[in-house]
Amino acid sequence: MNPDRLWLRFVRLALICALVPGFGLAAWMTGAWWFALPRGWCYLASLQIHSVALMMGWGGAMILGVALHFLPRLRAVKLHRPEWAAALFGGLALGLVLRMVGQWWLAALAPAGPAGKVRWLNAVVAGGVGAQTIGVVGLLLLLTITFRSGRPLKQNEGFRQILPLLGVAGIALLLAQLAWCVATVEPLVTGATLALLASRPSWLAADLMLFGFIAAVSIGMSARLFPLTFRTKLASSPGLQSAAGLLALGLIFTLLEAARSALSGSSPAFTGGAALCRAGGLGCGIFAVRIFHPRKPTSHPAAPYRLWEDPAAIGVVCAYVWCLMAALFLLLIALQQFGLPIPPSLGQNNLPRHALGAGFMTLLILSVGWKMLPGFGGGRPRARGLMWSALLLANLATLLRIVPALFSPEDFSGVNWTDRLFPVAGLCGWGAIAAFAVALRASLRRPKAVTV
Repeated sequence: MNPDRLWLRFVRLALICALVPGFGLAAWMTGAWWFALPRGWCYLASLQIHSVALMMGWGGAMILGVALHFLPRLRAVKLHRPEWAAALFGGLALGLVLRMVGQWWLAALAPAGPAGKVRWLNAVVAGGVGAQTIGVVGLLLLLTITFRSGRPLKQNEGFRQILPLLGVAGIALLLAQLAWCVATVEPLVTGATLALLASRPSWLAADLMLFGFIAAVSIGMSARLFPLTFRTKLASSPGLQSAAGLLALGLIFTLLEAARSALSGSSPAFTGGAALCRAGGLGCGIFAVRIFHPRKPTSHPAAPYRLWEDPAAIGVVCAYVWCLMAALFLLLIALQQFGLPIPPSLGQNNLPRHALGAGFMTLLILSVGWKMLPGFGGGRPRARGLMWSALLLANLATLLRIVPALFSPEDFSGVNWTDRLFPVAGLCGWGAIAAFAVALRASLRRPKAVTV
């Protein structure tokens, strides 16, 4: 295996997870509301599969693939044992497939499937979660060993600047895997089906992924990539440190809330504290990367850089607009928990989750991926029209997922006109990923050599 092409495996896995169990299931699930289809075990299992497919498959695999290629170069070292990384990728991919297929199969059998088949499929799901965890933990250890082999950090200011954020991201990713493992224990002990993993640790894993791993690593890599790629001003080191500290504090409050909830019910102080720290961390990150600041002047006045002509540049601006929206939603949740009269529709946990996941994470991957990934393989960004379409559809998907939620109950127990927009949001998200995949495929083609 060519170590320089390892990232491509992660990209392919991410695209498959996004297109099939990610946005594909989102369109199917929300279509069930529109057509009043029965919402049985398959529907409930789809919620968890959709969540893990987008966060660990689409976001996690894409970020890990880029990190394995980009971060060692930022540290000025080679990736330690790339053949191990290939094996660990296999564990991650196999784990995701086993747990998602196993949960769907069990959901189709539930609640009265044959006991022998249920036990066998329970083992498949639990084994999938274990394989995913081994793959992720191994990749984190591999990156840690790689980083330790470089020159002293005081001689590598660029890497040292984002190291606190990378640390927060790594800890959150590890804790999320452990939470998913814990989510398999209760059903296994009680003999219940693993069509549904235990809900509390599953939601904990989702929050750790979104507001810990994805938020921290996205801000950190933005700080290093944006000045080179989008001509932003150099990132603010104090702002990055503040973002890392607040996001880390948010992780602590999240764990305290999870422990309190498991023992004696939720605590407004812990819930509000977690939301407030997350909002502050995102806000500091937005300021630190200076995406909304004026661009650096170009050294070639005859060829000025026009932001509006670059779809990737517009995409990252849109991504950070959704990041700002997620921070505002988190602030409203915190104020509601602290007793202020915030309308219930503005205090839904799903609002910041979708703003950060469908908006910030997805748009950032689309934009930076189209701009940067072709260079990994010797290509260059192509299919600009498809990228404009992908960005438009991704923004529309996020908007149609968030705005209707402000007018309908979070549990969607009633049916009204806004429910009809949710399947459209899922289809828009699917179309955005499909357009990006086609544009990326065209961009990865190397230019033909010119013969004289």
